[in-house]
Amino acid sequence: MTNFLPAGIINETILEIQAKSSELQKELAQQNLYNVKKGLQEIEEMAVELAMFLEKLSCQPLIYTGPGTTEEVIRRLEWALAFSEEIDPIEYFQYMEQVRKNAK
Repeated sequence: MTNFLPAGIINETILEIQAKSSELQKELAQQNLYNVKKGLQEIEEMAVELAMFLEKLSCQPLIYTGPGTTEEVIRRLEWALAFSEEIDPIEYFQYMEQVRKNAK
């Protein structure tokens, strides 16, 4: 188990908000004000849900802009944490190998 959370849920919500905004622009052009009002309420709900999700986290999310895939970066961070928490790195490596084998 990892304490690192890929930001996929944040990206998905932002894309949903963008899609809904585009949809509402078309509704507004057709003067469908009821649909615009309803859509704005949906956008507000999406934003509130995302804010509540972020608020539940014990710290603010970090954005890493260096090289490597999400999985590679998470592995490196977990490895670094293992050292900082005085866990035997060899035992940790063996544990992670076992986790990978069990996941397949």
